[in-house]
Amino acid sequence: MIDFTHIIDFAAQLPHPSDIGLIKPSGGFELIPALFAISVVFGASQFFYYSDDSKRIDPWAKGD
Repeated sequence: MIDFTHIIDFAAQLPHPSDIGLIKPSGGFELIPALFAISVVFGASQFFYYSDDSKRIDPWAKGD
């Protein structure tokens, strides 16, 4: 079995992102970042869905 205790020990030593200024804790629900995150997830899903050529739908394709 894989032992993950060394990874957990290492992660426990890292500073929290709010301690080094990467994120700032907010007092409540923030609408703008939530909408942005939803749009990013939706855009990424659209990119990966339409990047697959087997799923491409071309209405002008000839049925030869």
